[in-house]
Amino acid sequence: MKNKSEETKEYFERSILLVIVVAGSGIFLDWLSITWLLDVNPWGTATAIPGLMLTLQGIWLIVNPFAVIYEDRFEIKQSLLYNKEFFYLDAKSIDDKKTHSVQIIYNDGDLENLPLLGMRASHKQLFKDRLKEKIAESVKHRDF
Repeated sequence: MKNKSEETKEYFERSILLVIVVAGSGIFLDWLSITWLLDVNPWGTATAIPGLMLTLQGIWLIVNPFAVIYEDRFEIKQSLLYNKEFFYLDAKSIDDKKTHSVQIIYNDGDLENLPLLGMRASHKQLFKDRLKEKIAESVKHRDF
């Protein structure tokens, strides 16, 4: 049985153009490396590695959403290497003045910049509004 606190509340999708460019360049490099390897050209091996990496990244981008908001935390899955989880209890507020990023202000005054590059443009403002709402709700219910 699923725990209710683990259920996803909202998904925020990726930019379709970014996914198409990454997956397309990976597939192109894969095709190029196979063509060169069939002609016994050593450059086929050199293009196969970045091609496979871009293909894997493209598949990962297709399968995973950019951001997921839960009841007590949110995750940003920008790429295969950048996958972070943030809890609302740690944050005091957000600064959303920039269009391509959000800055989290923690309880102790530290700042962290969260890149939103790759998120669908229509979802950026909704994501910022949901974060403000969830952090304000968390601040309201705190005892410390």
